[in-house]
Amino acid sequence: MTGEMAMKTPEQKKQPAAWVSVLLIGLRLLLICAVVAGIISFVYAVTKPKAEANLKATKDAAISEIFGASDASDGKDGFYTVRYGENLAATGYCVESVAGGFGGDLTLMVGFDAKGKILGVSIVSHSETPGLGARVNDANYLSQYAGKSGALTIDKDGGTDIDAISGATISSRAVLSAVNKATERLQTYLAGGNAQ
Repeated sequence: MTGEMAMKTPEQKKQPAAWVSVLLIGLRLLLICAVVAGIISFVYAVTKPKAEANLKATKDAAISEIFGASDASDGKDGFYTVRYGENLAATGYCVESVAGGFGGDLTLMVGFDAKGKILGVSIVSHSETPGLGARVNDANYLSQYAGKSGALTIDKDGGTDIDAISGATISSRAVLSAVNKATERLQTYLAGGNAQ
């Protein structure tokens, strides 16, 4: 019986060593990963121009929402010079700003008149909680910013400028933070500095 166990059957002789099996599995996984990465790269390359065009259209719509009929320069680093209204010589500014909200980054456009007073705020993208944090995108909430200037405060932090949305204080603070960042960039620009 011991002699029978020592002899290998033809099936046993054909099986590769354990390290060869592991190597073959690793090579198969590497090949699968390379194919999947290639497909993802191809899809990204094909869809990138469309995604950029959609983002530009969304930003243009946000500027139009704030200024009505307007002619905006191409935004350099999220800073746009805007001619608006019937008097096309009048100049305003629209500044793209980002702040971290409850669900992730919140991107918005803040429109200003030539003197730095806020004309309006439009949210371009957010990932706030539907039904709660997403209420920061409500026109009534955003209308609080119109007519204000300078650094603003929120009521939940002892301020008097902006009323936070009950139950969505983090999202409210994110909008306030983004508006204040945009205001600071504009003030720097109007003072002769760089708007970045």
